[in-house]
Amino acid sequence: MVFSFVGLESKEITVGNQSIINVSLKADMGQLGEVVVVGYGTARRADLTTSIGTLEDVKGTVNRPISSVQDMLQGQIAGVTVVANSGDPGATPRVVIRGAGTLGDESPLYVVDGMPYYGGRINPNDIESMVVLKDAAAAAIYGAQAASGVIVITTKSGKSGAPKVNVDFYQGWQSAYQTPEALNAQEYSAAYRAAAAHAGGVAQPAHDPQLNPWGQTTRTIWMDEIFQTGAITNANIQLSGGSDRGRYSTSFGYHNKDGILLNTNYELFSFRLKSEYDVSSKFRVGQNVYFNHSTARGVNTSSSYSGAIINAIYMNPAAPVYDEFGQFHGTVPFELSQFAGAYGDTYNPVSLLLRPNISNPRTNVNAIAYAEYDILDNLTFKSSFSIDMWNWSDKNFSPRAPEIGRPSNMNFLNQGAGSSSRWIWDQQLNYNKSFDKHNLGVTAVYTAQFRQEEGFNFQVQDFDREDDWFQYASNATTILRVPDAYGNEDALTSAIGRLTYDFDDRYFFMGSVRRDQTSRLHANTKTDFFPAVSGSWKISSERFFSSSVVNLLKIRGSWGQIGNISSVGLYAFNIPLASGNNVILGEPGTRNRHVSLNEMSNSNLRWERSETANIGLDAAFLNNRLNVTAEYYEKYTRGLILRNAPDPHSGVPTGALSNVGTVLNKGIELTASYHGEIGQLRYRVNGNFSTIHNELLDLDEFTSDFILHGNDLRGTIRPFRSEPGQPLFSYHLIPTDGIFQNQAQIEAHVGPNGNRIQPNARPGDLIFRDVNGDGRITDDDRVFMGNAMPDFTYGLNLNLEYKNFDLSLFGQGVGGVMLFNGYKHTAFNAGLQGYNLDRRVLDAWSPSNPNSNIPVLSTQDPNGNFGQPSDWYLEKGDYFRVRNLTIGYTMPANLMSRVRNGSDVRIYVSAENLVTFTPYSGIDPEVGSGPVIDNGTFPVPRTFSVGFNMNF
Repeated sequence: MVFSFVGLESKEITVGNQSIINVSLKADMGQLGEVVVVGYGTARRADLTTSIGTLEDVKGTVNRPISSVQDMLQGQIAGVTVVANSGDPGATPRVVIRGAGTLGDESPLYVVDGMPYYGGRINPNDIESMVVLKDAAAAAIYGAQAASGVIVITTKSGKSGAPKVNVDFYQGWQSAYQTPEALNAQEYSAAYRAAAAHAGGVAQPAHDPQLNPWGQTTRTIWMDEIFQTGAITNANIQLSGGSDRGRYSTSFGYHNKDGILLNTNYELFSFRLKSEYDVSSKFRVGQNVYFNHSTARGVNTSSSYSGAIINAIYMNPAAPVYDEFGQFHGTVPFELSQFAGAYGDTYNPVSLLLRPNISNPRTNVNAIAYAEYDILDNLTFKSSFSIDMWNWSDKNFSPRAPEIGRPSNMNFLNQGAGSSSRWIWDQQLNYNKSFDKHNLGVTAVYTAQFRQEEGFNFQVQDFDREDDWFQYASNATTILRVPDAYGNEDALTSAIGRLTYDFDDRYFFMGSVRRDQTSRLHANTKTDFFPAVSGSWKISSERFFSSSVVNLLKIRGSWGQIGNISSVGLYAFNIPLASGNNVILGEPGTRNRHVSLNEMSNSNLRWERSETANIGLDAAFLNNRLNVTAEYYEKYTRGLILRNAPDPHSGVPTGALSNVGTVLNKGIELTASYHGEIGQLRYRVNGNFSTIHNELLDLDEFTSDFILHGNDLRGTIRPFRSEPGQPLFSYHLIPTDGIFQNQAQIEAHVGPNGNRIQPNARPGDLIFRDVNGDGRITDDDRVFMGNAMPDFTYGLNLNLEYKNFDLSLFGQGVGGVMLFNGYKHTAFNAGLQGYNLDRRVLDAWSPSNPNSNIPVLSTQDPNGNFGQPSDWYLEKGDYFRVRNLTIGYTMPANLMSRVRNGSDVRIYVSAENLVTFTPYSGIDPEVGSGPVIDNGTFPVPRTFSVGFNMNF
């Protein structure tokens, strides 16, 4: 007997004298006949005309210790760049599809079960399939929020039959892959004595072992105190089933993750109920309800002043964590306060993590309901309505910090709360007709959505007590400012038409047009039209094509435009008046309420427009065992929205938003997979590779020839600049040519007039290149040096199955990345306030260590080694990371059939972020892809976990 099913591999079994036959079919790895979900419909993968990426192994991906959709996508689909940005347990990775094209919101649109989704985190265990619409022709039907691509998610549905229960559980432990090291107490003092001597001075008494013996003993290794092994618990229970007319699926998920920094945590409760019911053979209804409640406690690691990790470098290693009274210890004990100035204005890093009382619950309800009716055999009407509701509150109480270092005798309460609601209503008509060799499809959609939000926040201070029960606003004695309150509304309506046609499984065509209308723009520009067209030729279906090796050969092309409303402010064309109470009048000064116009309006502001052209090749070989996809794309952002400088005659301090330029992203994407069997060993290998070239083409309507971004290092160094001909957020820095080895080299470094280019330099200082040849080192010597967006990304998956064992190995990497390591500005610099330093300064330049790339230790920096915006801070951020290794074992079917027929149990062990290969000297190379300065960013943890999947 031959058993077969769509999407599964057929199996032939000899019946013999068996009366009962148990058959298990495996997924067909070729999957050319697989039906994938696209915008407002479905299509066979082999028939696609646009650029679409599919997450192939959803089940295997979910078995990893991940908590978000974004984690699932990392390294899995060509052209989709996912960067963790931070290892904070509550942080969500950033997803960029085919490069950054705007200075506004670059987030893709998420569509869940056919409706745009703005709710909380989706439980990965609830996901059945995930598809990424990458080009404009594929995403155009979703319009205004789809300019950065669309991620289409289909959740699990129930099936008719007896109830089924699925239980997924894992327990994990995560820790830092690597952490920096600070100098111990004796090294700390010795380093500053040497630094003072180099500057021609005398070290402060605190660093004299005779005057301050207390400072020579290491009492605390601060990195060990702030980092911890964090536990992860994840549990998910799903119940599904149904009858001939109705089906249901419900799940409950719990995720609790302790961060690798002390007192950081993320906790999520999720609930889902999905059901469908066939009222009649023509009328169907369904609903899908999500509930999420989360709390997260993170910590600031981005600031070079108050970041928890950088303060663990700064803090005096001679100081204990607590004093004899159990209070947080400062840089020195109170009886040695005369030495405090030598150790800088440093926070106790453990107090930064433990002292604040933080609460920030988030609750989200997202509900979808639909009714679908077959008007005719080929004509179907569907009406869908969704509502998304959020409630949140934030409360942060900061107690006094009396210890020496960076003391504060004031306590503060920052508190706020808010709520938002959004409804979306779609009306959809689908007509499909087949005649002879022709297939025609017509889709018409009218959709409307409305969102409103309101909230407040305030700050009060000076509480007499700091007990938990006293941390309420009514107990404060000082109110610094009137509480801020806000409210806004946003509306969008759209009409969409799409036509699909194919002939004889050879020629395929799709065209669409979308009319969007937004409340964010002036009446003259709020409405716009966005067309898209695509087509493909399946050469392998032609009569002249005959090959036993090639199963599919198809070329396709597409072009489309999408309007991007995410870059437009809610009231961009008609700025509301601002209010406040910071006008001080009279003597003594009295704060007065006022309203003012703080920002200029622009009634001519128009839609930012994303335009993509795409050419692709799809091929399958060797009985569909080898599948290859290759694509070239060009993605233009036209009418880039940016704020122009204000009119100096208006008296308004902030300029208006305007359409000022054009951005290009272009690249090549390659995806390949191969599967086969060797005896009882089944294997599958798939990989992807993509390139990205990003360029700002023009700033024709901007008030400057370039964009000077405000992201800075300690308020002085601003390394980012965007200019036509360069990528967005490029580094604009002064080149260095090593380190001066002797005075003669300094004397020989002269300009055209014969004068020294760096008159304040000493041996051991950086050599700055006089790029423009004017004999001075100034900002005019800056040159462009790349950016943090990868030039290429890649991923590789290996899956093996042998009898009841399975193994999966997944690696992911990026190349062409440059990172600004701002950590070196303070951790390698003895010329600040006396902070402790990174242990690598022991290898700083000296006459006996001339090959170092770290400038000489000195308490003075007249050459500006650390103050110049130079490429000394710039490092390659390429990496290859073994993202996951999982080994599993499935209990034998004959054993599980004794428990219940059809039940199965799989147990597994998994390692996440097992090892990273990178030349980057910072804590972690995965710090972001935009204007990011690494000051000791929260690293991505390494995680080990054990778990099981049970179905019965």
